[in-house]
Amino acid sequence: MDNHRLAAELREFCRAPEPERKGQFFRKLEQQGMVHKRPVVMTHGEFLLGQFLYIQKWIWVLSAIILLFIMGICYSNPGNYSFALPPLLVAGILVETRRSFRWKMAELEYTARFSLRSVFLARMFLVGAVDTAGLLIVICAIRNWLSYSLIRAFLYMMVPFLCASLFGSLYERKQRADHGWGSIVICIFSSAFFAAAPFVYSRLYEERLTVIWAVAFVLLVCSLVISMRRWIHEMEEPVWNL
Repeated sequence: MDNHRLAAELREFCRAPEPERKGQFFRKLEQQGMVHKRPVVMTHGEFLLGQFLYIQKWIWVLSAIILLFIMGICYSNPGNYSFALPPLLVAGILVETRRSFRWKMAELEYTARFSLRSVFLARMFLVGAVDTAGLLIVICAIRNWLSYSLIRAFLYMMVPFLCASLFGSLYERKQRADHGWGSIVICIFSSAFFAAAPFVYSRLYEERLTVIWAVAFVLLVCSLVISMRRWIHEMEEPVWNL
């Protein structure tokens, strides 16, 4: 069956019924002064606020628990264990991006004013920005408990965080699964990798390797930006226009 015939049959099958009492409806709108009334337009700020309230509460609870756990470990045992925990923050970010597909809302958001791409960007920006800001606050708070400089503590926290973000975004872009278990597994493995790395290479956190951490940070940021651009570009798919 060719596309033209399929579109014609779908158009025939989905034909809307003829409107009834259309004139009466418009006269009523005119009497109420709604004919020339300007429609209410949602601003981008209202849209972001709506998406912020729409994000699941357990995402914020999980992020707060992980951040407090990082601070607790640094206070009680100021070693390298806390540097393996930031990848767990990424799980909430990646799982939230799947919500439209998980609840079968993607098709509706394709045709809305704020498209699926806008919803996706808003949620990832909000959760990512809050988690990143929380992580930066924690880095400043634990600075006095660690023997590292602020720059080194920043790199040791952000590189695992960005590593999990990069591999998680690559997985989500390729798989597009309804659930988020794959992303959670990636974040757990990233955390386990950075937890085990000091035992494999004991000099990993020496000051002379700070340049390598800085290079890794820059490369991860650039790779993540490229991955996100491709993910966003591929997100808006063609929909039926009958």
